[in-house]
This record gives sequence, structure tokens and C-alpha cells, in this order.
Amino acid sequence: MLKRVILTIFFALTCQATTLNAQVGFNYDVNVSDAPAFLFAMNSYMNSSEGSSGSASVALRQNLANGLTKTTHNIAVIWPDFESMQRDTARNATSAQWAAFQASLAKVATIESNVIFSATGLSTSNSSMASNPNQFKRFINFRVEPQNVASYTEALTELWEGCDDSVHHALFSLFGSGETGFTHAVVQTAASAEDLLDGTACSTDATVEFFSEVSEIREVMNDFIAVQMATW
Repeated sequence: MLKRVILTIFFALTCQATTLNAQVGFNYDVNVSDAPAFLFAMNSYMNSSEGSSGSASVALRQNLANGLTKTTHNIAVIWPDFESMQRDTARNATSAQWAAFQASLAKVATIESNVIFSATGLSTSNSSMASNPNQFKRFINFRVEPQNVASYTEALTELWEGCDDSVHHALFSLFGSGETGFTHAVVQTAASAEDLLDGTACSTDATVEFFSEVSEIREVMNDFIAVQMATW
């Protein structure tokens, strides 16, 4: 079934706890050595008066197929705008409770990398999939030079016009990726691993044409799959 590609300002990495207006935040790749202790620390802080008073939502995912990401888990901290993000991070910088929370996490986990993300506004129209609490997600991190972004997004829009509702697709800009060189990520979200990976969500002909059109301007640098475990 053809579906219209729409411009929406929202972040499609989280489940129902996150508003559809959320669009910016931090993404962390983490190695967790003691998952129950890590989850306990997260729950304790996020359910505290300080942890629940901020405007961010948090999603925790377990990596299933890592690609080049040599980590066990992925965490997204999501705000509705940069102003909210700046306000909360400034508060955390002087918070004793935040410092204690970070110290407890450091005993059971190590952050291997992180980036700032921002929704481009380009996504497919099935936003209900992005708010489904049972999510399988595929992250395709890639590099596109600034002069080629318009051509890339045009090709991506044409591809997504031939996709059905089984997978939600969204494009994000990435900042601070360091040596990895990522500039963008396409995030795909589905209710099952089968829907995410069976290759039928988008038209085969449109997919072949898309790969042909972007082969000289897009460099895929990482591709990994995760399942969502918890949200706050």
C-alpha cells in the first residue's frame, strides 16, 4: 500500500512515554556488565523527584545484532527542543543526586560513544508505530556531504512513497560523531523482528532505484539492530 511521506517534527526512537513532538537529544552506546543493577539504578533515579522533574524521556534498548557497535545496550535521552535539553543539562551539572546516579551507573556500565541527534522532520506517516511499546529498531548510520543532502533526501522521499505501514522510517541529523564521521541516521521501527527485516516494507523496484541513486553520495558506516527494553 502506498503511503504518503509527511514532514513531522518528532523523534521516532522511543515508545509511548515519549511525546510525538520530541525531536532532539543524546544517544549513547553502552557496555553493561550487570544488567539488573543497571536497570535498578535507572529506575531509582528516573522515579525520584529530581529524575521525574525534567522534560526528557529515556529509552533503553538491548543490542541484538551490533554491526560495528561493540556494545550491549543503547540509550536515547530525548527532549522536545534544544532549550529543554540545555535547561536540564545545566541543572544536572550542579546536582549532587545526578552525580551519585552517574557514579552508580559507572560501577556497572561504560559509555563507549555518544552523539547528539535532531529530527530532520522527514518520516513516514505511520506515527503509531513509533509509539508502540514493543519495538524492534534498526539504526543505519551514514555520511552524506552537505552539498548532497538535498539530493539524498529527495531520493529517500521517493523511496518511502512506496513503503507500507509495517515499518516506520525517520531521518535524523547527527552531531559530534567524532572519528566515526556519521552525519545522519535512518531509524526503522517495527512491532516484530519479522516486519523489520523481511524486506517487504518498501517496494523492491523503489529500493533498487534508491540504492542506485544514492550509491555515489551516501556512505553507510554502521548498521545495527536492537529491541526496546524500558522507557521512562
